Amino acid sequence: MIWWPSESPTITYGQFTLRPLSEADIDAIYQSCQDPLIPQFTTVPAEYTIELAQGFVRERAPGLFEAHKAIHWVLTINKDVGPAALKVAGETFIGPFSIHAIEEDNHIGEIGYWLNKDARGHGYGTIGSKMVTNYAFETLGFRRLAGLVDNDNVASKKVLLSAGYAHEGLMRSRVTRSDGRQIDMDLFAATSDSWVSL
Repeated sequence: MIWWPSESPTITYGQFTLRPLSEADIDAIYQSCQDPLIPQFTTVPAEYTIELAQGFVRERAPGLFEAHKAIHWVLTINKDVGPAALKVAGETFIGPFSIHAIEEDNHIGEIGYWLNKDARGHGYGTIGSKMVTNYAFETLGFRRLAGLVDNDNVASKKVLLSAGYAHEGLMRSRVTRSDGRQIDMDLFAATSDSWVSL
C-alpha cells in the first residue's frame, strides 16, 4: 500500500520548494489562470474567477487530500524570474503540481502541473516534475506515475521527457475539452524500478 502523510509535505531541492497550497496562493493562481494557454491545455475553466481559485485552495485540494485522491503543491523558487513574476511570501510563484488519479491498491497515480507564463522556458517544470516523482517513489511508495499531455502541447511533452518519463503511446480521442473538441493525448510514464533519484 501507499504510505499517506498526515499533511501535505514541504519538499526542497536547492533553491526550489514544493509546499502545500495556502491562502497566499489564491491571487497568484487566479492571475496565472488568466493566461489562455492554461485552460487550452488543462482542465482549468477558460473563465477562471477568483472564487474558483478560493474554492480550489480552501475546499477542493484539501478534500481530495483527505480522501487520498490527490496531493497538491505549489512550486516556488527563491529568486526573481522576470519583471512580471508573481511573488508569494517573498518567493517567485512557478505553478501548482500534483499527484492525482491515485489508485492506492495498484500503487499508481498521475502527475499534473501548469506553470505561470513568466516561469516557462527555464527548466522549472522539469525540476518540479522530478521533485514530485522522486517523493512519490522514494517516500510514498508509488510504483508508477503517468503523465497525460495534449498531443499539441509540445512544451509539456519536453518537460516529461526531460524529467525522465518515457513516451508510451498516443491515446486517440482520450479527452473532451470544454468547447466540445475530442482530443488525442500522449501517454508518458515513469516507474520506480527504473527511476534515477535526484
